Amino acid sequence: MKWKVYPEYKDSGVEWLGEIPAGWELMRVKRIFSITNGSTPDTGRPEFWDGDIAWITPDDLGSLEGNTITSSIRRITDAGYRSCATTLAPTNSIVLSTRAPIGHLAIAGIPLCTNQGCRSLAPRRDNYAKFFYYQLLIARPELQAWGQGSTFTELSASKLGSVQVACPPLDEQRAIAVFLDREAARIDAMIAKKEQLIALLEEKRTALISQAVTNGLDPNVPMKDSGQESLGPVPAHWKVVRLKLISRIRYGLGEPPREAIDGLPLIRATNVKRGRIVENGMLRVDPSDVPYERDPILRTNDIVVVRSGAYTGDSSIIPPEYDGAVTGYDMVVRANGPLPKFIAYALLSVPVLNHQIDLLRTRAAQPHINAEELGNCVLPLPPPDEQQAIVSFLDESTSRIETLVLKNKEVIDKLREYRTALISAAVTGKIDVRNGATT
Repeated sequence: MKWKVYPEYKDSGVEWLGEIPAGWELMRVKRIFSITNGSTPDTGRPEFWDGDIAWITPDDLGSLEGNTITSSIRRITDAGYRSCATTLAPTNSIVLSTRAPIGHLAIAGIPLCTNQGCRSLAPRRDNYAKFFYYQLLIARPELQAWGQGSTFTELSASKLGSVQVACPPLDEQRAIAVFLDREAARIDAMIAKKEQLIALLEEKRTALISQAVTNGLDPNVPMKDSGQESLGPVPAHWKVVRLKLISRIRYGLGEPPREAIDGLPLIRATNVKRGRIVENGMLRVDPSDVPYERDPILRTNDIVVVRSGAYTGDSSIIPPEYDGAVTGYDMVVRANGPLPKFIAYALLSVPVLNHQIDLLRTRAAQPHINAEELGNCVLPLPPPDEQQAIVSFLDESTSRIETLVLKNKEVIDKLREYRTALISAAVTGKIDVRNGATT
């Protein structure tokens, strides 16, 4: 799709804006918005908390879905509001996180205040907040570059006010915002459909694994009662064993070694995703700081099991490329006799592990499983030749599913890139969308 362009441009003199339409102005944020700071009431005074006033923090902005914020994790009372230096921002203000991290933002759907990690931008007369919301969204790298501080990076009110933005006439601000609302919603809907498809593929993968490791590949094989409600019937010639009898289970490191750019990979719970080791966010640690006497080194075919948190019980086998990595807080299962990959698939199945640790998950506010409890989990164990056949079947079947998942994730990435590029082009005037027309 090729959009129209403006008939005439001028150099803005601002690198991230580049050329802007000749009829647009260049303004500093403080000329367009009234900037107010946030603050925090005394957390030791209960009468200041659990009131009716929304009190926004960077966490609220970071977890927001959509572009309008109407609620907060914590709320304050009128007494709490009056006790500190926070300021109530009117509806349609832009709320921006200015530390930890800089750049989360939203439109205020109600009057609200913030903590000191955010600032509110109330538009002055004759400006349309939604347009500048989109422009500041694209300007996030610029805002981050203006941050200063040694303990933590913060964007001060004066620095924020000095940031230059492109300011079209009011009617164009509205037209561009309406266009972007419509186009962003259309792209988001396509992304949502792809995400739904990925979820269905993941469900199919889990169902295939669960069926194969508890019932085998022969639909006509005689069955027997496993003696475990969570497992149900299993093939009559299979064994039913506790994990601790066929493996060694140990804990990883509690405190991670010092970080080092070229060090050993540190595999934590955030790197374990339903049978896969995910590199995104993986830390590397200094080999000289590793306490080797605690046997922290992972070997190919070890299985890492998440020990606590929302993904308690999630697991992944260690592929060859992570042989020699270091394990973090979680547990490591090393098979004694059975095929390690069969155990890895079994731990991913719903009947084998998920159902058995559900009761453990509900015993406390923070889900948790220890080595003894993991070792007592029961799984069906076929003869070695069937283990290999099931692993080969699941390798092939799940590989096809993972290929489809990957393709859909690539489409999502491209859609998000297009969404960002379209917003950038519209709010900097590289395309003329006033009439929503194309050439």
